[in-house]
Amino acid sequence: MQQANPQTPAASAENESQLVRLNQEFINAVKSSDKAWFESHLAADFLNSNADGTLSARAEFIKRAAQPIQVGDFAVHDVLVRLFGSSAIVHGRTTFVHADGRAGVGRYTDVWAKTTGRWLCVAADVSRG
Repeated sequence: MQQANPQTPAASAENESQLVRLNQEFINAVKSSDKAWFESHLAADFLNSNADGTLSARAEFIKRAAQPIQVGDFAVHDVLVRLFGSSAIVHGRTTFVHADGRAGVGRYTDVWAKTTGRWLCVAADVSRG
């Protein structure tokens, strides 16, 4: 159940705009293996639920993200930002091409928290087909 958002409409719109931008930056960092972006935008206690069912803490996630992406034509669709005061959930659908040429699809959910005036990603969940 989505909680009522205590933010003013202007603050809510600004936060949503920031999160849409951060989501695109996250995707761009995945595509370009931008380790520095992740080091700057992931919370110290960040956890990722991997597509294979394992969990990765921040350091392991950044280590993997610094490696070249293993799929082609990686694109994001249907991004949905849900605000809950100083936290937010971002959902998205992905499409890509596996190394063997098969089409692939996936979904992700990222959880963001605004602390000291700045949004940090605290958790992520990735699924792929």
